[in-house]
Amino acid sequence: MSPPTPPLARQLRDATRDAHRSLDHHPALQCLLAPTLTREAYGASLLALYPAHAALESRVCREISRLGLRLRVPRRLPRLADDLGTLGLTPEALAYEAGVSPASPATLAGELYVLEGSRLGGRVIADRLRRTLGPGVPHAFFSLAMVPGEWSRRLAELEALCPPGQREAAVAGACEAFARFHHQLDLRFRA
Repeated sequence: MSPPTPPLARQLRDATRDAHRSLDHHPALQCLLAPTLTREAYGASLLALYPAHAALESRVCREISRLGLRLRVPRRLPRLADDLGTLGLTPEALAYEAGVSPASPATLAGELYVLEGSRLGGRVIADRLRRTLGPGVPHAFFSLAMVPGEWSRRLAELEALCPPGQREAAVAGACEAFARFHHQLDLRFRA
């Protein structure tokens, strides 16, 4: 039996349900699950995902360092760049995201919830990619699965970052992370 969901995780899940659903249904992600997916469409999706994921991953890692926290976050951006390279594609140069305030530990907890949560669906996407495009398709970005118990440990870390009186800041951080990610996909993906 799995451990009970910590209160912050429940609050984040409930508060971001619509944003999560909206992102899951974005054409850049939906096309990855289509039985008619082509390598070209897959490449276009990865090209759109690259700056969106880079902005979130870079921010989370930068803020963890700035706050002096002892959290380890697997870097998936190099895997995404490798997948693009294998497809013969080059991601666009990344610009620093100006105008985003430094994160408090609670805000960071919400952003980390979004970043690490994205790994949960990756395995489903990787399996679908292999079935649709064949075993040779590069999918390292989606294949970094969590080991048993890793998500529960991550949720406990988020809980420790965010005392009960600061949960609204975590929710705001998660909602903003979803919104920025969605906006980046909107800018770069044309169905």
